Amino acid sequence: MASIMVKLVKSKIIAITVSAMALTAPSSASADDIALTFEDHGFTVSGALVRIEDDRYVVMTENGEMLVPVAMVTCEGTGCSTDITKDQTGS
Repeated sequence: MASIMVKLVKSKIIAITVSAMALTAPSSASADDIALTFEDHGFTVSGALVRIEDDRYVVMTENGEMLVPVAMVTCEGTGCSTDITKDQTGS
């Protein structure tokens, strides 16, 4: 249980750091673009949805690929799925 918590905290720190960098770069809109909003932290990451795996969105931002935990964000855009299945998340 402790290792899961450590991984979660590390992923949050990485997500926040990379997200802050992604916010500084402009993005161009396309059909696959999504916006992931961290409700608890008040910021949004935008990019192209690459895939959903292991309960994480894999998003290509202008600063590179980023993994964002599904449970931490709300997703908006045409690439978002309102019904994330176990096959997509690896659960």
